[in-house]
Amino acid sequence: MSGLLYNLVLHSVAAPALAVYYLPRIVFGGKYRRSLWGKLGCLPADFPAVPLRRPRLWFHAVSVGEVVALGPLVQAMRELVPAASIVVSTGTETGQDKAHQIIPDVDGRLYLPLDFPAFVNRVVERIEPDLFVLMETELWPNLIRCLKIRGAAIALANGRISDRSFPRYRSLRRFFSSTLDRIDLFLMSSELDADRIREMGAAESKILVTGNTKFDAALGDLPLDDERRMREVLGIPTHVPTLVAGSTHPGEHEVMLAAFNALKREFPDLVLVLVPRHVEKTPQIVAHMQALGMEPPFLRSALDQGETRNGRPVVIVDKTGELFRIYSVATLVYVGGSLVPRGGQNILEPAAWGKPVLFGPSMEDFRDAREMLLRSGAGFEVRNESELVAKAADILRDEDSARRLGEKGRTELMKHRGSAARNAQMLADLVRQMRISRTL
Repeated sequence: MSGLLYNLVLHSVAAPALAVYYLPRIVFGGKYRRSLWGKLGCLPADFPAVPLRRPRLWFHAVSVGEVVALGPLVQAMRELVPAASIVVSTGTETGQDKAHQIIPDVDGRLYLPLDFPAFVNRVVERIEPDLFVLMETELWPNLIRCLKIRGAAIALANGRISDRSFPRYRSLRRFFSSTLDRIDLFLMSSELDADRIREMGAAESKILVTGNTKFDAALGDLPLDDERRMREVLGIPTHVPTLVAGSTHPGEHEVMLAAFNALKREFPDLVLVLVPRHVEKTPQIVAHMQALGMEPPFLRSALDQGETRNGRPVVIVDKTGELFRIYSVATLVYVGGSLVPRGGQNILEPAAWGKPVLFGPSMEDFRDAREMLLRSGAGFEVRNESELVAKAADILRDEDSARRLGEKGRTELMKHRGSAARNAQMLADLVRQMRISRTL
C-alpha cells in the first residue's frame, strides 16, 4: 500500500513540481542539460555497450561531498575484488565532474534516474548489479524495490542521518519500513547514526558502525606541490597572512567581508580568499564589496585572460574543483554553511593540510569531524562576526602557535583512518554471500 501511495504522489504531485523546477533552469539558464537524459533513465553514449563483467558493483553518491567519501571506498573495493566491474552514479553534474577527477578507474558512469518506475527499471535491467551501494542516506523506494526484484544485494555505506532529516524519516517510519527491509546492510558513520537508523526501523542484525570514509579521503595522498602552485596562481607569497573562507553561503559572504575589513586594521597585509559554495553568487558578492567601498576583487577566472592578482587583497574563486588545494595556502580557514543553518561543510579537508579551522554552530552534517577538531584544539566554533574576528585575530597574532594547533588536528585525524577498508571488507563479504546464494 505504501508503494502505491508513493507512486501516486510521485506522478500526480512530484512530476509537475519537478517540471516547474527544472524546465526554466534548463531552457533559460543552461543548468541540468548534461544530466537531463540520465535523470530520465538514459545511459550515456560512452557507457559500455557490451555486458559488464561479474561481479557488478554499482555505487551511488549524490554530489561532491558524497563522491569525496566514495573515492577511498572504491579504491579499497578494487583491491579486495579486483575482477569486479564498478559503476558510479551521481545525482548532480558537479558530483559527476568530481567523480571523473578522483575516481578515474571505473567501468561505467551515469546520472541516477529520477525514482519513477519506468526510468529506474530501464537502468537496473541494463546494469544488473550484484551489489548496489548508497553513500550516506538516500532512500529511493522504486529504485531499491527494482534492485531487489533483480536479485541485487543493497547496502548503505558511510550511513548518516542528519539532524534535519531524522524527524521527517522518523515520522514516516511506517512508509519507509518496506524500503529499509530490502536493504541488506547498514554501515553507519557513528553510534548516533546507528541509533537513528534503528529507530527508523532498520533491523538490528543489519547495522554495523564502521566510521566515516571522509577521514580517509581527507588523508589521501596530499599533492604537496600544490601549495607552491596555488601560491603562484594566486600571487600569495608564503609570508603573507591568508584567510581562506571555503564553501560560504549567502549570509556568510557578508560576514566574511565585514570580518576581513575589521581584521585589516590590525593585519594590513591580510589576504582573503573567498570560495563561495555556489559560484553563480559571485556577482552579488562583488556588488556587496562595491557597496562597502572595497577595492574590486581579483576573480580566479580572470587568470584565463592572463590577469594576475597584482596585490588586490580579496580573491574570489569563481571556478569549481580547487577548494581542497586552495586550503594549502591558508594561515587559517573558515568553513561555511555553519554560520547559517546549512549543517556545515567539510572541515576535514583544511585539517588534513594542518590548518586551524573556524566554523559556526550549524555543523550537524559533520558532527564527528567537529568533535574531533574541538577535542584536538585545532577547531574553533564561532557564533557570530565578532567572535570570528576575535578568534581569527588571536590566531594571526601567533602564527607559530597556529601551525602547532593545525598539526595537532592533522595528527588526530590520522587516528581515524581505516573506515574505507572496514566498509570495503563488509561489502566484499556481502558480494560473496550473495553470489553463493545465487548458485544454490
